[in-house]
Amino acid sequence: MFIETERFGNFDLKDGRIIHFPLGIPGFEELHLFIILEISESRPLYWLQSVENKYIALPVIIPFDFVDDYYIDVRENELMELKIEDKNDLLVMNVVVIPEKIQNMTVNLASPIIINAREGLGKQIIVDAKELPVRYPIYTAIMERMKGGASNAGSIEKNG
Repeated sequence: MFIETERFGNFDLKDGRIIHFPLGIPGFEELHLFIILEISESRPLYWLQSVENKYIALPVIIPFDFVDDYYIDVRENELMELKIEDKNDLLVMNVVVIPEKIQNMTVNLASPIIINAREGLGKQIIVDAKELPVRYPIYTAIMERMKGGASNAGSIEKNG
């Protein structure tokens, strides 16, 4: 499958890495198919790129890499919707907001994106936890990680 993106160029997707969001993502309910891109220049950020709209790419992080005590309680019915049978199939990502003044970058910890990597199913959920902020400052942690290494989250990598 050939995937065209505005920001990152084009990809020939040869394997089944497309993630289906049956309900879309809040704000993009009409979009249901995404891929995860890892772009070397923006590590440790990943990009949740729409397959259906080349202009939509959401910056995301794996929260456990940045927030030591991050914990979410996913409801059993949400796990069932995503057909999650093994916790090793579970991928948790959070959307990053990158404003004009990049030092004010935040991540939404209260609404993680839950993905069943084996089945290619995803959903953004709202966690019932008042201690999880919607705008958690992340700039310093991102900059520290950019100076070190980055791990691959089963994404499609594009160098350059």
